[in-house]
Amino acid sequence: MESNALSVVRSLFDHIDANVPREQDEQAAYARELFGYLSHSGGSVEALEQPSYQKTRLSELGTWTEDPWEQPTYGLDASTTQPIEFNDGLIVDTAYAKIGVIGQGANHAIEEGGTVKTVVHFADSDSTLHNTDAVEGDVEGEVIRFPDVGRSRNLSKDVATAAQHLAESEHLVDNTDSIDGVCFIDGAVYPLGVVYWLLLDELGRSTPAGAWEIPRRILGNYADFVDKQFEKDLPVVGVVKTSTMDELLTALDEKISRHNLTGDDGVRIDVPWTRDHQFTGEVLRDSSLDHLTYTSWFVQEELPLRNQSFDLLSSIESRLSHGGASDYQRAFFYVRLPKTGDVLRVEAPYLMVREEDRRRAVQYKTLKEIAQKQDVPGAVGRADRIARITSENRETIRNMIRSSEASFDHNWDGRWSDIEDVDSGL
Repeated sequence: MESNALSVVRSLFDHIDANVPREQDEQAAYARELFGYLSHSGGSVEALEQPSYQKTRLSELGTWTEDPWEQPTYGLDASTTQPIEFNDGLIVDTAYAKIGVIGQGANHAIEEGGTVKTVVHFADSDSTLHNTDAVEGDVEGEVIRFPDVGRSRNLSKDVATAAQHLAESEHLVDNTDSIDGVCFIDGAVYPLGVVYWLLLDELGRSTPAGAWEIPRRILGNYADFVDKQFEKDLPVVGVVKTSTMDELLTALDEKISRHNLTGDDGVRIDVPWTRDHQFTGEVLRDSSLDHLTYTSWFVQEELPLRNQSFDLLSSIESRLSHGGASDYQRAFFYVRLPKTGDVLRVEAPYLMVREEDRRRAVQYKTLKEIAQKQDVPGAVGRADRIARITSENRETIRNMIRSSEASFDHNWDGRWSDIEDVDSGL
């Protein structure tokens, strides 16, 4: 920026800075006051215990001796090429899923296998594209043709969603018998994009689930894995790094309205945050670099959609082995990393943390793994490394298609830089 432009921006930001009502410490105190209101009824999120937040020394978590799952821990991640578009309308996305394992006595043989899913959308009726398989050593691959759902600005994103979660879920199911410890998933414990397709289809809306069995196959895979882990008394834990979700804030708004909660001045309480991660980041703000701060557990009881409410897995309820769809809802808590201030959302199926002692054990196991790396659990980080599709890989894969000319979106944020990984937080 030239100096005049920067000077104008500085003036504008001085105005904004002077008119924000609370300094950082005051904002954190305000967030904590509102956090306590989550104990009230109403909204789609309920507290599993009195809402609280606490901090524990990293050294204490790292040496937690009550760990009931001392065996190695596993992590699942799938990297994708991001959708590759061609000038003839062809859209291709390839996802590569791997399982990483860490811990004393870990058998790394599970890391040798991988699952590749390539999802293709091409609406030309002259095309002879069809589903096909390929195997090379311990890596299995599959081409899946995405259904013709008409023109949509979300089409590329939908192709990517299908590729990523099909690869992840099939890799989980294929390796279920080899997993003998806690399994951490990079992202939500269930793929919310696929869940929405299925629920909207039940409401008569046009989605990929209307004429395609793959979405139900994907969600069923995750549910089957949860069932198998539950039978082995081994938790499944999702770790969401970034998210635009606002379900906690939406529930807070509803609780405030239902109970007519007001401030000392008698005016309805404002909730200025737009994302749950922002809000809980303020609740958990702490200056210590030696502690993890984290919240108590909550559960999303129903998913509000088009003025109706649904259980998350209601579309595949008949497939669930250990209760109804309400037993498989997502329970969750938040944890703040001391060095970066980043906030993680940690999820587990409700049936795995229904009992208070089990909630505590799952929480401390997850915090222990986070404390050791001061980041996502080590098994997730390892899975990310061994599954990563680099920008060079992506360019190589793009050039494998010789029948079509690749198109480039130079308006993509970051201009000409490739984006390597799909955002797993939904």
